[in-house]
Amino acid sequence: MLPEEAALTDIASPLHLTPALPRRSSLNVSLVVGILLTSGFLVIALVSLFWLPSNPNIPNIKARMTPPFSPAHWLGTDGLGRDIIAQLMVGARTSILVGAGGASIALFFGLITGLAAAAYGKVADELISRGADIMLSIPGMVTALVLAATLGSGSFTTILALSAFFTPSFTRVIRSAAMSVLQEDFITSARLYGRGKLFILARHVIPNIAGVMIVQFTLYFAAGILTEAGLSYLGVGVTRPSISWGMMLNEAQQTVGISSPLAIWPGLAIVIVVLGLNLLGDGLRDVLDPKLKRRGA
Repeated sequence: MLPEEAALTDIASPLHLTPALPRRSSLNVSLVVGILLTSGFLVIALVSLFWLPSNPNIPNIKARMTPPFSPAHWLGTDGLGRDIIAQLMVGARTSILVGAGGASIALFFGLITGLAAAAYGKVADELISRGADIMLSIPGMVTALVLAATLGSGSFTTILALSAFFTPSFTRVIRSAAMSVLQEDFITSARLYGRGKLFILARHVIPNIAGVMIVQFTLYFAAGILTEAGLSYLGVGVTRPSISWGMMLNEAQQTVGISSPLAIWPGLAIVIVVLGLNLLGDGLRDVLDPKLKRRGA
């Protein structure tokens, strides 16, 4: 590596601040609680791939409406005798697939469009920004209903709806963060050394906005789970044989007067997981925000 390239790397890279992260994160209560709740959620989803108390789609009429805390069914069964714990475990897996899938696709396209808007001139910026505004003006529920009517309801349709709904928000956030980085002195130095736009974006801009992308992904992961639950509750999201917490709420409303816990368990799962992901996002934002780092230093 040439001496000037080494100097440029030292100026451009924010990684010299990373040793302070463990000390700061250990004092961040939101981050710790968020990690614990999110880890539990991921472990349950992982276990569901290898073990379930029973098949959550096969009815057992003899065991229907078993109350909670029964020896064979700790959280009871629904109106067809299907175990609630098994359904919650499979629902966790579905939440990861749909929430993370929608957020990942939105992050990918939001990164491309956001960087293009920030780096390729006023015309590109105006076209992309106005396109994002138009997409944001269309309610996500309408997009989901149109896709469900066109492609049919299911996990794939829900992921497409979430990605279309979240992409404009990712575009805006990444554009703003990238424009802030492009105004820094080390970007000017890179241009003076003859670096092209793609090199600058890949080598200097993306690493410097990685923290913003991670935080946004975490928050939209939570929003995806919540949105998917709402869509499934309305009957345009996940349907059997797949299982969703929102779908469980939809089915539980038929027996609310008979067995209220059927609605409590999936609702409680949604609250805990969304709370954990939001706390994780808030904690990561505190740790990864450069302004907070400078104040801490």
